Amino acid sequence: MNKTRWTRNVAVFGTAVTLSLACYTTSGDDVSAATFCQETEMAGLSLSLDKYYVDNYVDTQENATDSSTAAAPASPTAAPSQPAVTKTEEQRKEETVAKQFRNLGISTASNYVNIRKHPTTDSKILGKLYKGGSAEIIGEKNGWVKIESGSVTGYIRKDLLAIGKEAQNLAGKYGTAFAFVKSGVVTLNVRSAKSTKSSIITQIPEDEKYEIVGESDNWYKILIDDGDKGYVAKEFVRTRVRFDKAISIKEEKEKLRRQREAERAEQERLAALAAQNAQASAPSTSSSSSSSSSSSTSSSASRSSSSSSSRSSSSSSSRSSSSSSRSSSSSSKSYAPSGSSGSAIASYACKFVGNPYVWGGTSLTRGADCSGFTMSIYAQFGYSLPHSAAAQSGRGRSVSLSNLQPGDLVFYRNGGRIGHVALYIGGGRVVHASNKRDGIKISSYRYRQPACARRIIG
Repeated sequence: MNKTRWTRNVAVFGTAVTLSLACYTTSGDDVSAATFCQETEMAGLSLSLDKYYVDNYVDTQENATDSSTAAAPASPTAAPSQPAVTKTEEQRKEETVAKQFRNLGISTASNYVNIRKHPTTDSKILGKLYKGGSAEIIGEKNGWVKIESGSVTGYIRKDLLAIGKEAQNLAGKYGTAFAFVKSGVVTLNVRSAKSTKSSIITQIPEDEKYEIVGESDNWYKILIDDGDKGYVAKEFVRTRVRFDKAISIKEEKEKLRRQREAERAEQERLAALAAQNAQASAPSTSSSSSSSSSSSTSSSASRSSSSSSSRSSSSSSSRSSSSSSRSSSSSSKSYAPSGSSGSAIASYACKFVGNPYVWGGTSLTRGADCSGFTMSIYAQFGYSLPHSAAAQSGRGRSVSLSNLQPGDLVFYRNGGRIGHVALYIGGGRVVHASNKRDGIKISSYRYRQPACARRIIG
């Protein structure tokens, strides 16, 4: 994590703690998960900690004791006694912060720490908690702590976790703040600057979350897609700070299996495409060859408009010489292997969920950006698309957003231009290369306001 992001996270998390404490100290009632630092009471100015660890770090019994003591009226006939010792606001804040982090552990291992079934080093390993990941501490025994994190419950050596104040000091470094559009806000404008007079980049619906990368008095700066950022008014969002959680051995194995499957699927699809192109390109020496060539020509002609457009624009729209060469080559001879349907393409695209986002990239396994992802998916089914979301929005034929089918491309505006593309997979969802944090993921197709859609097949 670079220094800029570390500084930003510290600032955002500092606001979270300060405002959460301000909310806590203004109430004399018991504090619960449902009422702790409610955004409505703070008029959208609070950053509260995520529910998965807030629920357990406010000692309601002590709060009740303090509340009942403070609320007890003095007897009107009682003789004056020594002044009560009143805790300062800073003391109360310090105590409250300690309570919030008392049962929170953050991994300080150089890479990861093993989570074991029993509190011994020779016990079975159930999972891993990577550096900066958090866990709820539910017990302690002989230098070990019992924790819950993600789907894993087990034991970690206590000296490999930062707890209490130490965890608090690391929270700004490893925690990530998110903004959630409040329920009831149908669409929220994301603006180019911290002003309601600035241009609208896009619109986002209620309950969608976006990473906060900056903050001012009344605005949050959020990350959208492909590195694009914009501003949302604080009064319309609620906020949470989250940490990475543990991963079980089973989950880790499943992740590796999916990666291997994705690599194998890519290799098989490329091999099939190469074989089919080689067969279609072979010289015609018999009537059967002529028939095959005629069939291929007919298949290619059905996409002649798309291929012709790709030939004229692939060089200018590609972001690198390698992607330009690839697009130009496939546009000159484009043959669709068997199984070239929208559903087959959508199913194939989902095999790469979880793989990284790389600006300018076109690799389905090593990293791609939004248009690089859709370009590479379609290339492996014999269709040539340019490496540009805006250019892809002119390919195929237009379809209404109410008539989407698997395999369709859905486009999103960044201000007045098309700036992002995703592939529709059915059920109101798209798969897309979103940003560096999320990589290739599945979202609702309305996770932000779509601009248009195009059908490449059919």
